[in-house]
Amino acid sequence: MNIDAFWQANRKFIVGLGAGIIAFFILLALVAGGASDRFSTASISVSRAKRAGSNASQYSVSQVRELEKTLTQLDADVTELTNAALPPYRKRFQVPVGVSPASHYIALTGELRDELIGWALRHNVNVDETLGLPPVSPSQPLAIEQHLRALDVVDRVVHLAIDNGASEIDKIRISQQRRVRSGKKTSPLLITPLSLEITFSRVSVTPFLRAMMISQQGGNSLGVVSLEVLPPNQKKSEQRIVIDFEIAVLPQVTKELE
Repeated sequence: MNIDAFWQANRKFIVGLGAGIIAFFILLALVAGGASDRFSTASISVSRAKRAGSNASQYSVSQVRELEKTLTQLDADVTELTNAALPPYRKRFQVPVGVSPASHYIALTGELRDELIGWALRHNVNVDETLGLPPVSPSQPLAIEQHLRALDVVDRVVHLAIDNGASEIDKIRISQQRRVRSGKKTSPLLITPLSLEITFSRVSVTPFLRAMMISQQGGNSLGVVSLEVLPPNQKKSEQRIVIDFEIAVLPQVTKELE
């Protein structure tokens, strides 16, 4: 074959092919270099992570057990201080040890609706059938505790009202929990607002008000924040009372993290 003739005929093709091969190798070098850099960086990161893990596992078994004991004692101290600082709620409303909070909530609210509303009807008193509870049961332990504390207050107030001549307890509302702010500071307490209205027909509201005051004494507070006695309705011979409560819970850090 005549090489000169071949070159003349295919010069553009050969030059283009050569340029393409050169560009390919240049690009390959760039990509390989970047991959090598990334590989080196990844290797360094893995080594650092291994060293950090090694440092974190330097506690002995005995030290870990001692730390666990200390944490358990701190949890117990927080619980004791909380119970001493906040109004107690009755044992029936507390979640028993070893029982799921959600299971206890469902069982107790079902029982209480039947008992409390049935008892009220036998006294010819209408009670808000919801008892202020949400249509969907709470699932988190802290929310369950707040609703059970509020329900304890509802049960106590309904009994006080009916025992002192109330004809109706309605508009029971357990509102969404919130934190109290004072300027730039936020209280560690979680507050659950509770409100309800009580109607008295043809009887004085005074005995009920006196019973409420007595029930607040002796560290057995209901958490009343406001109580309004509305003007009497002369046509219906009735008088209504609107009461607002605040139910407080001091959540532990571990509970918030969960």
